[in-house]
Amino acid sequence: MFRVTFVGHQGWLVSTPRTNLLIDPLLTSSFGHGGKVGAVYPPRRLDLAGFPPIDAVVLTHEHDDHFDIPSLNRLQRSIPIWLSSRASVAAHTLLRDMGFAQVHALPAEETIEVGELRYRTFAPDHTGGRTSDEWDVFPFVVYDTAGHGAMASSVDVAPTPHMLESLPALVPKPGIWCHANNTTSAAFADALSGTAGPAGDDALLARALAKRRARVCEAWGPPALTLVCGGGWSFPGTRAWLNHQVFPVDCGVLANAAAALDPGSDVRAPAPGESFSFSNGQLCKHSPGQPYLSALPTEAWPDRRYDGQLATMRTYQPACGRQDPTPTERDALLTALVPFAQYLYGRACFRALCSLPTRLPDAREPAACLALRGGDGAIARVLRYETSACAFVESAVGEPIATYASGIECWETDLYALLDGTLAPTALCNAGHLRYWNHWPQRLRVGPHELWTFAQPLGRPQAAATLYKHLLSQEPRTVPLLRGRS
Repeated sequence: MFRVTFVGHQGWLVSTPRTNLLIDPLLTSSFGHGGKVGAVYPPRRLDLAGFPPIDAVVLTHEHDDHFDIPSLNRLQRSIPIWLSSRASVAAHTLLRDMGFAQVHALPAEETIEVGELRYRTFAPDHTGGRTSDEWDVFPFVVYDTAGHGAMASSVDVAPTPHMLESLPALVPKPGIWCHANNTTSAAFADALSGTAGPAGDDALLARALAKRRARVCEAWGPPALTLVCGGGWSFPGTRAWLNHQVFPVDCGVLANAAAALDPGSDVRAPAPGESFSFSNGQLCKHSPGQPYLSALPTEAWPDRRYDGQLATMRTYQPACGRQDPTPTERDALLTALVPFAQYLYGRACFRALCSLPTRLPDAREPAACLALRGGDGAIARVLRYETSACAFVESAVGEPIATYASGIECWETDLYALLDGTLAPTALCNAGHLRYWNHWPQRLRVGPHELWTFAQPLGRPQAAATLYKHLLSQEPRTVPLLRGRS
């Protein structure tokens, strides 16, 4: 028997009668480092003490929806941990410092043995286009030695031809294919947006999913089951309105649309706790929940229906919880920004700025800036990016959105916290805590992506180490633990 249980977002519990392997688990109700992004969606009943004993945990990469500090802290330290070998030194060091007895670097094109399970990684392809920041992800297939079933996923990257061509030799009978629906919209943060947001193009994304699935079918054969996961969070409290702005394509809607394109396919969006059991390559049992893990009733789920209607976001609170920077932070900000200014050199934003005319037709300055909010919520400080100095410099401009072609607006406290490593990039860039604008988007486009990619752990391992220690220090002294086998 081979069983796959959906834990939530992109987390899985893969089991045989004598082996349990946990992949990318989120084990608390919070989402994003310290819960700064939101809450796990759909909401779940989660009983860590009731989980079966875990033989090993695999962390596919270092992003905080896969490498979650509170979740790691809820694992018994005897459980072996396998983490992508291309994750930062900060992540590997943290796991050892937390007291895990066995921390293994998991390389590409490697097969590890966990009891009756085999977990095989594949190298991604980052050469053929923009991959953003998924540098340490390894697609994988996990299968049982008895040949009952298998689950394959390319996680947050596209499957490579090598991966697809390798599957038949490893697992002759196609099992589960996982597709991550990472479609989100940041239009709400565009300070120049009107009232109409982008429509959720279910049909377009369904065709893309069907096209990818067709490649899987051609190489491996038709999967017995295709599972659509991802997008597993919602926004609570004063940010609840974002639930209607961020998620243009629901996983369930996408799964149904993809299934309609291929009536012979079985495409589903699982709920937490839902499990699928295979015997001799055939789906033999489906369970909607487990005693230790199940979704709350649907009436308790936050409403995430995308309405496509948005107003310019004018009011938002700092992610770090402080509105007023200290005198030390104000004095140190320009120095702290030096690495970010240097990071921008030669990148798309820098090249675009160097390509603009001296005067724009609308009389705005051909420059980008950082507009920083102060204690009363007004813009207290404007820093213009100077390509000739590769630095941010003070500007006396009072209305930066009206003056500069492009810019990013956020709280000064949040920017400093990001730079000094006490605020995760997801908390600032993906959670309704900043705005951006581009008057000439066809020529110059800046936004959260620049801050997001700059602040990733592989680019700043020391800052990542600071963040991880900070997050761990915020954890309760005693937490429930998910037990290991021994």
